[in-house]
Amino acid sequence: MFRKSLVAAVLVATVAPAAAFAAGDTGQFKNQGVDYNYTTEDKNGEKIVRGTAYAGRVPFELHIRKKTVTGTFNNKPVEFDIAEAKKMGLVTGN
Repeated sequence: MFRKSLVAAVLVATVAPAAAFAAGDTGQFKNQGVDYNYTTEDKNGEKIVRGTAYAGRVPFELHIRKKTVTGTFNNKPVEFDIAEAKKMGLVTGN
């Protein structure tokens, strides 16, 4: 369930229209009762999303590329591809 929550959180930043997540954007959302706060940055052809979850107690940094996401969540490495999220039914379309 943890992995599914993380993937869902990342998808909020990856599948939204590009204009909604311009470089330097900040935002927040709630997923399965967990509040997430983040900032975004475009660097070297990837989108970087930095933020916290669980009332600021759990940091994350995600590097989103065309097909993959790598980074850390709660100081632990994470890596998955966007297709994985589609298989989980968390996103449809492109």
